[in-house]
Amino acid sequence: MLSTNIKTAWRALKKNRFYTIINVMGLAIATAAFLLIINYVRFEYSYENFYRNADNIYRITLDRYKGAEYVVTDCETHPPLGPLLKKDIPDVVDYVRIQQIDDAAEIKYRQKVFVTSRMYASDPSIFTIFNYDFKEGSPANALNEPFQAVLTASTAQKMFGDKPAKGEVIQFMDKSYTITGVIQDLPPNTHLKINMLISLSTLPQLGFQLNSWNGNNNYTYVQLRPHTSLTAFDSKMRTLTKGFIRDNIYRTEPVKDIHLFSHKTFEPEINGNIKTVRFLLITAFMILLVGSVNYINLTTARTTERTKEVGMRKALGASRGSLVRQFMMETLLINLFAMAIALLLVKLALPFYLVLADRVAVNSFFTSPVFWLICLALFVLNSLLSGIYPAMVLSAVKPVSITVKSFTASIGSALFRKTLVVGQFTAALVILSASFIVYRQLAFLRSQDLGLNPAELLVIKATSGEDDAVLEKEQPAFRQALQQLPAIQQASISQSLPGVPLNQLSTTTGISRYGATDGKGYNFYMYGIDSRLLDITGIKLVAGHNFRDGFPNKDEVIISREASRLLGFRTPETAVGQRISLTLSDSAKFSTIVGVTEDYHQLSMKESLLPMLHWYQQIGKYYVLKVSTAEMPATIAQIKSLWEQHFPGHTFEYQFMDQLFDQQYKADDQFGKVVKIFSALTLFITCLGILGLTAYNITRRTKEIGIRKVLGASVGSIVGLLSKDFVKLAMLAMIIATPLSWYIMQQWLQNFAYHMHIRWWMFAWSGLLTAGIAFVTACLQSVRAALMDPVKSLKTE
Repeated sequence: MLSTNIKTAWRALKKNRFYTIINVMGLAIATAAFLLIINYVRFEYSYENFYRNADNIYRITLDRYKGAEYVVTDCETHPPLGPLLKKDIPDVVDYVRIQQIDDAAEIKYRQKVFVTSRMYASDPSIFTIFNYDFKEGSPANALNEPFQAVLTASTAQKMFGDKPAKGEVIQFMDKSYTITGVIQDLPPNTHLKINMLISLSTLPQLGFQLNSWNGNNNYTYVQLRPHTSLTAFDSKMRTLTKGFIRDNIYRTEPVKDIHLFSHKTFEPEINGNIKTVRFLLITAFMILLVGSVNYINLTTARTTERTKEVGMRKALGASRGSLVRQFMMETLLINLFAMAIALLLVKLALPFYLVLADRVAVNSFFTSPVFWLICLALFVLNSLLSGIYPAMVLSAVKPVSITVKSFTASIGSALFRKTLVVGQFTAALVILSASFIVYRQLAFLRSQDLGLNPAELLVIKATSGEDDAVLEKEQPAFRQALQQLPAIQQASISQSLPGVPLNQLSTTTGISRYGATDGKGYNFYMYGIDSRLLDITGIKLVAGHNFRDGFPNKDEVIISREASRLLGFRTPETAVGQRISLTLSDSAKFSTIVGVTEDYHQLSMKESLLPMLHWYQQIGKYYVLKVSTAEMPATIAQIKSLWEQHFPGHTFEYQFMDQLFDQQYKADDQFGKVVKIFSALTLFITCLGILGLTAYNITRRTKEIGIRKVLGASVGSIVGLLSKDFVKLAMLAMIIATPLSWYIMQQWLQNFAYHMHIRWWMFAWSGLLTAGIAFVTACLQSVRAALMDPVKSLKTE
């Protein structure tokens, strides 16, 4: 029986090749798109799952308040917090403190210098809480003493090749560190990516205080006992720490929630967004439904062609169950072919997908058992979605149908098919409108005034590890040499830069007007600059003066307009000459404001303005060059040559400042590209269905078309007759999709401190585009039918 059903189904599919191809391609593209999106979504949801104790690991964050006014949530905490929690709260199994040291550390080994990113200091308990796998050494002997280091396998390979790394000695900032272990590289689905660790006990010898509640520079993670009540734990923690942090409040955050739900200040990396992931998940299922709807529409629309076949089978004794099995076999074959083609499409699209999703090569994509389980579940789901309804409709035909010429019963009615087509267009319009709004929002952000001009500014990372006395001699000399180059208009030295992550800035909440408390509690962001940075970056002074060359500028600061407002000054002019409670030297009791800048965006336009503060400093971590871009490769070569003369053996790293800002839009750019591609795929699958329905309508109305032509109907009127219904359905879908799209994208826009307003014409544009594509698709078949010789049309049976 099974072989008979397969043969019969195969013959039916071969007989109607055109419709079979449309069905298979629609389902294949929908399935491939679904598999790719689901792979991305699964990855986003998988963060931290590889840790054995992930369900019981929490990060402590700090809610900052100024009195009763909430200011910001910081993910960095105070160093004494971890030991205090373990000592006084029994629910704490263990804790670990992790502090970022450098994101581009220069590590020396013998005569070589290696630039290492993601360097942290940590307690040795990191290896028990996060259960990293050791390749060399063991957790029992790693990071227990000052000046010990642990490397990841790839970092060790870069420094030592195939030699064992354990026991080797490396230098960082003129200090020697003994490597006590090598751990396997961390998987990409973790928010805390690490390349090198040094023992936290080293920090006091580098000038850091681990017993002070005055600064919060640590990430603190705790492992709690299973089933601990977070509400009760937070309450205990608040009671325990209130005397140390005044109005501020510590809170726990599940480590598995950090990547998608946490967007606090000083995150180790830019996290994902749960709204984006959920939208993509909805998109995946919408595309899948659009592919299944195509099959349902085409199959039920062609019910008339198979009426006599079904009636004859029933007259000869076939049961409804046997007919359902027969038609389900056709569905299974189509879905089998579609799945095979979908897997081929996934294989072909994989390199492009990895680039688009910013993923490393995935060798296990097709070897993952989960992937094949998803494929199996998807095959069953697709077969049920696309097969059950058509099978029930076709098997319901009565035997008497073999005695009539046409089949016009209500089953498979045109209304139901139109409803499905409207659903397809609605899905396409929602995704298309989202794509357009994402594009417009990113264009809006890039068109806004940052308060500075990052164009044509070349940024060079300064060397690290030298004593300040050495830097005070070498850095100004290198800057002077740079300014001798014809292409260099200006050169500056700065401790930090606009566009860099917040973890490269200093912060404090302890600043107020000298002798007052106004301003205390707000988070001020600050770094040292020389007298040239404001001019080079185009940051404008609105009051006071800039730092001056040849003057010590001692205990003087320049603040932004926003900082002036938070400090309680009525205008920038009234702030100039006033004192604030910031001490820049051991002998100073205050600092004097000598200038106020116009507000500028330290970060991208995605974020709110920050209150900024600068002091004078002639050495720093960056050189900023205003360059002529006419012959950039030659200019870079000249700069590199000077670098090698002044800093032999050190890595030459550079990038443009506008790239620093563009990197902050990277995730949104990726989201926009993903939505654009899948909106196009949804529209294409919908058009395949329209193409099939139009072809079937033409076949069914061939004689009608011939009669109309004989009676004088024009080609245009016939094309309009066959195409107008699809345009009407597309316009109806626009009415339904507009409020849905508006709500979804309004939620997405809330992620931005500055965003555009959604306008009605954005939805109208998407609707007209969709209606136009539907019309053109229908016309592809309609024009051919309209041009057919009416004599041939009237001869058609």
